[in-house]
Amino acid sequence: MNTPDQKYPPLSCCFILAMVLIVLAGCGPKQSPPAQKPPFPMVTGENLFAVSALDAEHAWAVGFNALIAHTSDGGTTWEIQNSGVTVPLYDVSFVNPQAGWIAGGRGTILHTADGGKTWQPQTSGTNRQLFGIDFADETFGWAVGEFGTILHTADGGATWVSQGSGEDRIYNDVCFVDRQNGWVAGEYGLIYHTRNGGDTWELQMCQDIICKVDETQWETPTPSLYSIRFTDAMHGWASGMDSVTIATEDGGITWKKIKNPLENERLTLYKVAAHNGAVWVVGQKGVYLYSKDSGMSWNRPQDATNTKFWLRDMTFPTATTGWAVGSRGTIIKTEDGGASWKMLSGIPLTFK
Repeated sequence: MNTPDQKYPPLSCCFILAMVLIVLAGCGPKQSPPAQKPPFPMVTGENLFAVSALDAEHAWAVGFNALIAHTSDGGTTWEIQNSGVTVPLYDVSFVNPQAGWIAGGRGTILHTADGGKTWQPQTSGTNRQLFGIDFADETFGWAVGEFGTILHTADGGATWVSQGSGEDRIYNDVCFVDRQNGWVAGEYGLIYHTRNGGDTWELQMCQDIICKVDETQWETPTPSLYSIRFTDAMHGWASGMDSVTIATEDGGITWKKIKNPLENERLTLYKVAAHNGAVWVVGQKGVYLYSKDSGMSWNRPQDATNTKFWLRDMTFPTATTGWAVGSRGTIIKTEDGGASWKMLSGIPLTFK
C-alpha cells in the first residue's frame, strides 16, 4: 500500500508499464519489404503490338496503354517515351533515326521528328481503329484499319486523305516498296494492290486458301491475313489465320499457298518478315518459323523464342538482325539471322 510520502511506484508497477509500452510499440505500422525485381528482364508488362528497327541498335516498340519504348543501344537499356495519348498503339514506322509515325485507336496518328523525344498528333480525319502504317520515305505514307480505311499522305502527315472504299472489312497491314507500289492485307484473305500510289486499287486473291465446298456443306470463311511483306515490286509474302502462308513472284498477279510445319495446328501467324530470300514468321503461342529459300522449306526450332505468349510483330532491318515483340512486354532479338533469339524483356520459359 502506497503512503503519501512515496515518490515512485513499486518496482512491479514499473515492470508492467514497460511491458505495455513494448506491446504497444509492436502494434504500430510495419514497414513493407522493398519490392522485388522479377528474376528476368522486364521493360514493361504491357502487350506490345508492333516494332520498328533501323539497325542492330535503334528500335521502337508500341502497344497497349499508349506505350512507346525506345532503345538506342541494341536493347541493353530502354526508355519509355511520352505519347501524349491514352489509346492503344498498333503499328509504328520509322524511315530514319529521327522521323517516325505511329497508328492507333480512334484514328490516332502520331509523328516524331526527333527520334521520339517528342510526339505530335496528326489529323487523320477518321475515328476508326488504325492497325497498320507504312512510310516509303519521309514524305509518302499510308495507314489502314477497320471498315476498309486507307489513308494517304504526300506531305509527311501534315494532311491525310482517304483512299479507301469504306467496305465493311478490316485491313490489318500495309506495305509499300516505293511511292507507287503497295499492298494491303486484311479479312477473308483480301489483298489489294496499287501501282499508282493508291489512286486506284485492284483486288488480289490466293485461290489456294479459298475453301471449296458443295451445297451440302457449311462454307468455311477464307482465313484472314494479318501481315504482308514485299522486298521489291515482284516478291512478296503474307500470313494469317489457320497457319496460312502465301507467296507471289509476280507482284501478286498470282499467289500460291506455301506449306509449313504449322498447318495442322491452325494457329494465327501474325507477322511475316523477309530479307534477301530469307523469310521469318511468328504468331500465337510464341511459334516461330524461318526459311532460307523464300519459303520453299522451313525450319521450326523448338522453343527458340523462349516464350509461349503470342508474338505480334517482327522486323529484320538486315539479314542477320531481327526484332520481335508480343504479349506481356515480350521483346526478343536475333543477331544470327534467326538461328537463335535473346529475350530482352518478358517472361521466359526457361532462364538462359
